[in-house]
Amino acid sequence: MTRILAFDISASPGVAVIEIKKNKPKLLYVDSVKTDTKNTDAQRYEYITAFAVKAIHEYGPFDAVCREKYTGSSRSKRAKQLVYGAWAAIDMACGKYGYAIDEKDEIVASAIKKATAGKGGASKEEVADGVRRILNEDIAFKSDDESDAVAVALTYAIREGLIDGL
Repeated sequence: MTRILAFDISASPGVAVIEIKKNKPKLLYVDSVKTDTKNTDAQRYEYITAFAVKAIHEYGPFDAVCREKYTGSSRSKRAKQLVYGAWAAIDMACGKYGYAIDEKDEIVASAIKKATAGKGGASKEEVADGVRRILNEDIAFKSDDESDAVAVALTYAIREGLIDGL
């Protein structure tokens, strides 16, 4: 059995926990949180840390922790700042429980889209549909951040040979 914790990191991140038994993935937990611009950056990042701590505390221990790799190439300076702050908040939450996300456990968006939807340029809806197909479950995601977090976990599992791809 393997348990994977995955994050889709933004100023409003998603988290997913999947468990794999006998080459079959099962979604144990998925959630997302929206931060509000009326709050200071410090408050937003603290909320993200608490959000991540909750998932880690309630669903650990984990065999792997992964996230989407952020390149930030086409974003404004402010957008990058928010993502990097959220990134650091999640790193702090992981560190409290002895986890660190290595660079090898960061997966680029095009690889996630290809693994879950069959093409590197897939839409958010196609990724969510691919996640449902792989899990063989009709999941109602409350945000793209949730389906993306599950897609990160599934892509990691496919890449590591823990489950079969499409």
